[in-house]
Amino acid sequence: MVALLALLGCAGGPGTDTGAVVAVEPSAALGGEQVVFVGLPVTLASPESIGATFTWDFGDGATLEGATATHTYDAPGRYTLRLTAASTDGRTDTASATVIAVYEPLATPPTASGRLAHLDGTLYAALPDADEVVVVAVNVVVDRLAVCGHPVAVSAAAGVLAVACRDDAVQLWDTTSRTLVLEVPLRWGARPAGIAVDPDGSGASVTLAGTGEVVHVVDGGIETIAAVDDPRGIAVGDGALYAARFRSLDAAGAAVRVASDGVVTDFSFAPDLGPDSDTDARGVPTLLGAVAVRPDGRAIVVAGEKANVDRGLLRDGLALTHETSTRAALRSVDATTGAPLARALFDNRDRVGAVAFTPLGDKLLVAHLGAGVVDILDPFTLTRIGGFQSVGVGLDGLATDGETAWVLASIDRELVAYDLGGVNGEVELARVPLLDVEPLAADVLLGARVFHAAADPRMSTDAYVSCASCHPDGGADARTWDFTDRGEGLRETQALFAMPAAGPFHWSANFDEVQDFENAIRAHQAGTGFLSDADFAAVEDPLGAPKVGLSAELDGLAAYVRSFAAEVPRSPWRNADGAATEAGARGRALFVASGCETCHAGAESTDAAWNEDGTPLLHDVGTLLESSGERAGGPLLGLRTPSLRGLFATAPYLHDGRAATLPDALAAHGVALAPAEEADLVQYLLELEAEP
Repeated sequence: MVALLALLGCAGGPGTDTGAVVAVEPSAALGGEQVVFVGLPVTLASPESIGATFTWDFGDGATLEGATATHTYDAPGRYTLRLTAASTDGRTDTASATVIAVYEPLATPPTASGRLAHLDGTLYAALPDADEVVVVAVNVVVDRLAVCGHPVAVSAAAGVLAVACRDDAVQLWDTTSRTLVLEVPLRWGARPAGIAVDPDGSGASVTLAGTGEVVHVVDGGIETIAAVDDPRGIAVGDGALYAARFRSLDAAGAAVRVASDGVVTDFSFAPDLGPDSDTDARGVPTLLGAVAVRPDGRAIVVAGEKANVDRGLLRDGLALTHETSTRAALRSVDATTGAPLARALFDNRDRVGAVAFTPLGDKLLVAHLGAGVVDILDPFTLTRIGGFQSVGVGLDGLATDGETAWVLASIDRELVAYDLGGVNGEVELARVPLLDVEPLAADVLLGARVFHAAADPRMSTDAYVSCASCHPDGGADARTWDFTDRGEGLRETQALFAMPAAGPFHWSANFDEVQDFENAIRAHQAGTGFLSDADFAAVEDPLGAPKVGLSAELDGLAAYVRSFAAEVPRSPWRNADGAATEAGARGRALFVASGCETCHAGAESTDAAWNEDGTPLLHDVGTLLESSGERAGGPLLGLRTPSLRGLFATAPYLHDGRAATLPDALAAHGVALAPAEEADLVQYLLELEAEP
């Protein structure tokens, strides 16, 4: 029998029979994989042997015979290379390996925004709760950078670490000395959300969620590059910039490409058309916070989740289920035209929290925020070729050097390292604790885990849904859901930072404590719940006996949800220093004179409360329709007054989201003012932050 030795990293060895011993060179690949470049010839050779023949099958339809073979792959992809060696007496042996053909990477690697950055063997993890970036080398914390307030994104290249902070500042740090070299304060309410350092380290491009801008920051100042509604994810490569709209319109997801000459090209991501099943579902791509340029610069990937807003008893006659509401979404498109290239099909996965290509572009890593999973995808077909399981909670950062993958589990406060050497990449190398002192109270941190942990069977079945699926960062997903099957109706998602501290909760006031979300978890997310079945049976009525004190997890969830009241975003509609405008002051007087303060009252800008008879205080201001549904199994006679805190960030408006703008909402309330007065009132409403 012919023996084969070391075919592209495949283990083998010489046999005792006379025949061919095959060694294919080079054999630098790991785990039986070899990366080659499209269009460049690769030569495969075997040592001389007597009385043997060799047949090469390159996996792309081409074959050759001979001890030496030279082949060029004309298209990218994963190919199975097979070598068959035959002895003179007709006996054969074969060996195989995987060849990954990729386009040659750009000379200057692309950069992208994320919670985790890697440069020259050092990692930088942004921890917003701690107001610091943790520096890790060789799986050890080596430094902590006291950066600007609430760092939400980092990016590194050419000796520069760029940091974007939610508290309206951007910083550039020297990675050698780990010293601050530039800090750029931004206007009040700019709310930096993503940052991509220039590949040469000269500056950084930043998405401003508050003002809807993409700006370029350098030592000489700030330049506006493009206007993008609700931008977050951003990446730079091959002279172009890409920024995605975080919360999509119902029609399609969106991103922009800004070329080096300033030309802006709009990209559109059409909804998936389904059909709905236990392995896939319809939905518009949204919450698009992860963007990356493929290392060859020819494609970008944009990822988040997809929201199935076409489903519901009113909309298509089908009830929403835990499998058909939200799922992970990822698209690959041509980097120049935006033409679709591939989409990933994810089963049992929630929102994508981070993406990263290996430096050669032979693999794409995809981290799921609450499912605790990192998928390894073929970068061209987006099919799964491996991954890691049970990584942690809050997976929102990824980095790789091609041999190791690092995953930031931000809620677990850990950096997890995996070996990419195996075909499936499932070897865990280290878990690095990132914090010495936890900045959050224990119950709030527990609640953060509960809020995000889609993989916890108590939260949901099959890891599709968590609280974070509709309330990213305590805000709202800008969706109107058809909850008719739940005894409600069309309901626009409300921001948790505007939630009244003591209830009642929901538009229809059908919950009296945050712990009542146990009912929604069990009924609509197919979770087993955080209460024992016996306890739940005793307190199932959300307006009956209290659930508080029966579950540490539910009490933690309540504490975490209430913590968002301190996270109301700053309004960019104020003056640059945060002061109210003159128009806003005039609008405040009109607000009172028009009677708005009667319902939108107090520090919480709502009169949400319970009447003496135990019923909730509800109002019908003329916005109820047949599609508004019911309340607690009975007629819907009115709605709980929503808070106006952070109103500028919570469009669309009304309980069913039918008011796209504040003037539309005022008209629905019957407020009629002269144009100038309406403009002042709208300005006041847009300036609202913590209280009226």
